[in-house]
Order: sequence, then C-alpha cells, then structure tokens
Amino acid sequence: MGLTQTQIDNIQIDYGIVYINYGVVGERKLGPCRGGGEFKAKGKIQDIDFDGSKGKTKGMQYTEDISATLSVTVLDTSMDNLALSMPFCDYTAGVLSATSSSIGILQNGNYLTNVTMFCKTIGGMYKKITVYNAMNESDFDLKAKPKGQGEIALDFEAHWDAIDDTVNLYRIEDVANINGDVTKPTIVTVPIDAATAVVITSNLTAVFSKDIKQSDIISDNFTLIKASDGTIVPGTLTYTQGNKTALFDPTAALTAATAYIYTISRVRDLAGNIMLPVIVNFTTA
Repeated sequence: MGLTQTQIDNIQIDYGIVYINYGVVGERKLGPCRGGGEFKAKGKIQDIDFDGSKGKTKGMQYTEDISATLSVTVLDTSMDNLALSMPFCDYTAGVLSATSSSIGILQNGNYLTNVTMFCKTIGGMYKKITVYNAMNESDFDLKAKPKGQGEIALDFEAHWDAIDDTVNLYRIEDVANINGDVTKPTIVTVPIDAATAVVITSNLTAVFSKDIKQSDIISDNFTLIKASDGTIVPGTLTYTQGNKTALFDPTAALTAATAYIYTISRVRDLAGNIMLPVIVNFTTA
C-alpha cells in the first residue's frame, strides 16, 4: 500500500535542537549535545473496580496523574550548565556550592520557565515540544576520562503550577520555523463587536495580522450561534491566504432583529502561536 505525501512529510529526520527558556527572558540554545534529545510523557490511569467487571471497562477509568520529561546530554560543561544539573545548590558569582541552606523547599527560581525541543520533518516543518516549569531531577555525574569528553545528563521534569492551574504541563505542536516568534496573531472582524443593524445577508469576515495555519480554518474554530437559544448557524468557511482573510457565509439569511454571537478561537500562526479567543456580539437589522 502506498504512502500519502502527508505521511512522508511527517517523518522526523533530525536529532533535535534544545532551548532553555525559549521565547522568554534568558533564552539560550543548549549545546553541543550528544545523542539528541528524548521526550517522554506518561499518564497514570486508574481502573475503578466494580462487581461484575470483566476487566478494563470504558467509562470506568480516570487519569490519576500525568508526568513529562525532556532528556538531553550536553558536552558543554560550563558553570551555567552545571547549575542546571544541580538546581538544589547555590550558584552565585560563577561559583556552585552545596551548603546547609541548600536543604529545604525549592523556590520558584529553581525552575526554568520552559525547556523546548525542535525536531525537523521531511516536509520542512518542526515538531515543537515544550515542558513547562522544568527542572533537572537526575543525579549529577561528570567523568574525566582519557580520549573522551565530559558529559552532563539532564532530565528536565515538567511540573504543574500549584497556584495557576491554567499553565500547561507540556505542549506539542507543529511550527514552520525556529525564529523566536512568540507574538500571537490578532484579528479585525466585520461586523465588529457590539455592531447593530447588521444586514441579514451579510458574510462574516476576520482579517488576521499574520499568516496562519490553513489547517486551523475549520468550523470548530469559527462558530456562529443565535444568542437566544445557542442554536449553531450553519455556513461555509473559506480562507484567502493572500489577504489573510477568513470568510463565513451563512447557509441561509440570518433572522432579522436578532442577537448573534460569533466566536473565533484556537487559530495558530505559522510559528505555532495561538490566538486569544475573540467573541463578537452583534444584532441584525
């Protein structure tokens, strides 16, 4: 059986490029590395036992916890990288030391905002894998050996944020390039929010500030509903790349003197930045 071009394009072909604090203050590339990088994610699923169970049962399981690790071996034995490997130590003025004050609760400063790995595919896109609130939790081991190089093995564990439960543990996405672009796309809509007397035969347009992924131009991300009862309005969605414009054409004319809500969300630019949701309330003539 032949392969599709999409399947071929999605074959990963390189070893991965790893960044510390990608897209935020303190960003730097981690390298040179040996053996590439490795990402692992694990969900612990608990079965609910009940009388008459024949074994694992759909709907009778729950996720107990989720963990993620991004591992990389670094040849650069700089003091900055040694500090990454021993986050529990004191690192001041280029000196790394373990003191009695190192024992105790780890502070926010011990965690990296993120560690991000990019893996290129045959199609020229990249898999961008990010672990958040990352910290190395593997043992430190540095060997000096003849005819060999010192290596620092780093296992960056992702951590949940105890205060802000909206922060991701990890994220995997497709991006077109590695350029440090972290600006979210914005849009200008017609009609605008709070518009009145909108013609019932109007199309709804959204002009994006940046080129976006055409795969995100789907009905799940562009939703028009009648405000009174939440009825979804059917229609045809198209996108013109040249002017970065998405157009929604309702199947039938809208109801006169009626309030509608148009929601646009989950659309990404080519760098993988996801837009903030936009909600447009309007009333027809």
